[in-house]
Amino acid sequence: MPDAHALNGATTFTQSAERVVAYLREHTPLTDWSVSRVANGEQIHVHVQHDQVLSVGDRVDWSESFCSRMSNGAAHVVRDSRADPDYADLTAAADVGAYAGYTIRDDNGDLFGVLCGVRPEPLRIEETVDEELVRLLSELLSTQLELSRNIDRERRSIAIADALAHSDALTGVLNRRGWDRVVADAQERVDAFGDPVSIAIIDLNGLKAVNDRDGHAAGDRLIARAAEALQAAASPAHRVARIGGDEFAILANGVTTHQLPAHFQRFNDALNAAGVSASLGCAPAVPGVATVLEAISTADAEMYARKHAVDI
Repeated sequence: MPDAHALNGATTFTQSAERVVAYLREHTPLTDWSVSRVANGEQIHVHVQHDQVLSVGDRVDWSESFCSRMSNGAAHVVRDSRADPDYADLTAAADVGAYAGYTIRDDNGDLFGVLCGVRPEPLRIEETVDEELVRLLSELLSTQLELSRNIDRERRSIAIADALAHSDALTGVLNRRGWDRVVADAQERVDAFGDPVSIAIIDLNGLKAVNDRDGHAAGDRLIARAAEALQAAASPAHRVARIGGDEFAILANGVTTHQLPAHFQRFNDALNAAGVSASLGCAPAVPGVATVLEAISTADAEMYARKHAVDI
């Protein structure tokens, strides 16, 4: 009998989504099919078959998308978007001549995303898209998503508990080993579900001067005070880690690209209130565009640029 903990819902959902979009690409006249994620006013394409119009990682404003109009009651199959009064005013209608879509629901019943197909040209008279098939496949993906989330819930709780057990002795936040484990978990969710994940890297300013002037015990107190401030500003959606001597990292779940600067300002404010000078850089992980590790690298580079500006 298979070990339930060995089942991986993220992998199962990815396989299902990719089979669905590949099937629809092969059996409909629409050139591009996608399973997308909708979060915080942004739609991002996660699993895409073909790329004449759509590519993995494409992001659009949800309020300006075909899928938003569809989810609010417009037609599920649009033969000619430029002639349809519900879609013709959209900027994207210049690139999308025909469209089909149905929503996918998350395990809590809320909107997860959309199964949709497009092509640049309107459908010809003899061409059809089976709306009932698209609806059925979207419902099957909703069911698969619920199963996948439930499969992963226990597995992830065990993995996260294990990661949290790896704490830094000085500060109590995650150490490097714990951080690496939450990063691996986040990457899995980004790839499978398009879960929004963003990274901040923080480095303290002037620690060497404190160590030289007041001794390493004073430097350790400064590091501990910084960690306390970061933890106080964090919510359950955040993972805070000490990944170097005076370098911290924050993984934020549910934070999309356009929310980045405002979201991480809370940590700058907390450090300032604690009397800790620090430089912070941040970046998002985007399916098909930037992995979590690449987001870490980008955030690190931004942090060093700001640190250099402080030192000048």
